[in-house]
Amino acid sequence: MAVDEAPPELAGRLDALVAHGRALELEGLPFPTDQVREMVQTALDVGDNDRAAVAMRRGETLYQKASSDWGWLRGLLERVDEIHELAQKIGLDVDHLTARVGDPRSQLRTGTLSTGALEKAAASASLALAVLSDAVPKYCVLEARKYGESIRAAEKRGEDVREVMESFRSLLRTLQEEHSAQAARALLELRSAVLRIPKAPVILAIAHEEEEEILDEARNLARRLHRIKGRARDAQSAARLMAQVRAALSEDRRYGSPEEEIEELWKEVDRLTAERKEGDLAPAPPEPPEYAQPPSSEFDAPPDDPDSGGPPLPPVSTRRSRSR
Repeated sequence: MAVDEAPPELAGRLDALVAHGRALELEGLPFPTDQVREMVQTALDVGDNDRAAVAMRRGETLYQKASSDWGWLRGLLERVDEIHELAQKIGLDVDHLTARVGDPRSQLRTGTLSTGALEKAAASASLALAVLSDAVPKYCVLEARKYGESIRAAEKRGEDVREVMESFRSLLRTLQEEHSAQAARALLELRSAVLRIPKAPVILAIAHEEEEEILDEARNLARRLHRIKGRARDAQSAARLMAQVRAALSEDRRYGSPEEEIEELWKEVDRLTAERKEGDLAPAPPEPPEYAQPPSSEFDAPPDDPDSGGPPLPPVSTRRSRSR
């Protein structure tokens, strides 16, 4: 006998049970919808309505028990799945924990759904949640210690750690609140913040020999600048040289490496040296003309007169030597 030829009340109950069973299956609970329907269908096909009614009552009882327990069991499994996934992301060995406590969803899928199977799955899920809730915070504490050392090292290097310190404090707060899922998320955020720490500028160390060479060259440059300053043509040239040297050595306008700064100063020294040489080779300016003396009057004493005010004549021997 087909289902549509069954008594109306039994057919309606079977359709309702199949619809509810399908809904549980969509939510993740493997309700034996097809098995219950097959048992009722077989009994109806042979005309055994009593056996069909008994199978129907068993299916309805199982549905009532499963639907009542599934509400909190589903929430428990969702929490287990959430922490399990976060534990994998932070690097915790979840396979070891799964082997220790078992997989409640796998137990539901492989076994026959019954009241005992639901209770066993609930106990397994509770144990898995307890183990994960204990293991995740402990792992976060260990990771927080390592990242704390990294943050202190970054701060000593002069790097900006303000953002990562906020993430570190957030992780500590969640650990104090003993919330496993939030602690795992805070640890993931801390890792991202550590990777975002801006790197401090790298200052290359100068070898000792190279440093000595730079210092020797700087000393030689200072001596040469001092000599040029002392032999400057005027005060303006000396002041301009000193102003350029101070500007080159100023911290506010410093650029490049010490070698580049010394090279620039050497160029300036060469330029000043060339200017000085050009000044030495330039023709001397003409001397100013002597003031013309007024012609001697008749009252002036003759030039040969030693008593006169005129300049004395050189001795005779001197004149001879010059004529020669």
